[in-house]
Amino acid sequence: GETYQDAEQNCFTATPCPNGSGCPAGESCYGIAIPKCVSASPTAAPTDAGPQPTDSPTLSPKPTSAPVIKTAEPSKAPTPNTFFCGETYQDAEQNCFTATPCPNGSGCPAGESCYGIAIPKCVSASPTAAPTDAGPQPTDSPTLSPKPTSAPVIKTAEPSKAPTPNTFFCGETYQ
Repeated sequence: GETYQDAEQNCFTATPCPNGSGCPAGESCYGIAIPKCVSASPTAAPTDAGPQPTDSPTLSPKPTSAPVIKTAEPSKAPTPNTFFCGETYQDAEQNCFTATPCPNGSGCPAGESCYGIAIPKCVSASPTAAPTDAGPQPTDSPTLSPKPTSAPVIKTAEPSKAPTPNTFFCGETYQ
């Protein structure tokens, strides 16, 4: 710029001189503080002024009533069955997961009766059968693990240097 102030005020449009030379005739290179000239260049004034206010307020349409949403009544929690068929109470209790349920007190096969079993005993999930595969069995002695290998070496490119902001601009004097 012609002066420091000229270079500072016009740093977005002034000729950059990052090496301290290269200014047009009649101008000199000045170091401008970083915060002054490293942000984006200012833009031109807007060409569209946007919507303009009206002379008086306008009326909005009247709100409608909120919609009424009908929902079904919540269902009741299921009532666990506590009645099971068996030849004896003990038979019904021990086999409640596989015994014939008799929630109404009837419907048992011939030779069996309906018994009420304590709730905690027979309302959990049915037990599963024993596993058919025993899985791997232990060996008589420990085995040797393979020898560890060295970690792979990953080569990467050198990081690039951060850009250096230009803080030198042309002008005639420093001030």
